Amino acid sequence: MAIMIVMIIFILLLMLTAWYLWHRRGGHFLIYDVGGNPRLGTIFKWTSIALLVVSLLGIVILFMANKYANLITLILGSLTILIFSLLINQNNG
Repeated sequence: MAIMIVMIIFILLLMLTAWYLWHRRGGHFLIYDVGGNPRLGTIFKWTSIALLVVSLLGIVILFMANKYANLITLILGSLTILIFSLLINQNNG
């Protein structure tokens, strides 16, 4: 039961992050001006879509009631955020 609650919170955070990135794809994000750089807008758009897909996959996996299958959601969500961070860092350099 505790694993299910933690996974629900994680999935909600993924969805919140996807929503936030989608709405910031044309404005400002931290120190970046996304509106002045179309490549950043594209990175934001695809990251938010990927996070939404991972969230939906996580919901499906959550109802399969296999606690080890939830690792797929954790790994995919973490890798998506890692790739996003690396692309932002590469763009800044």
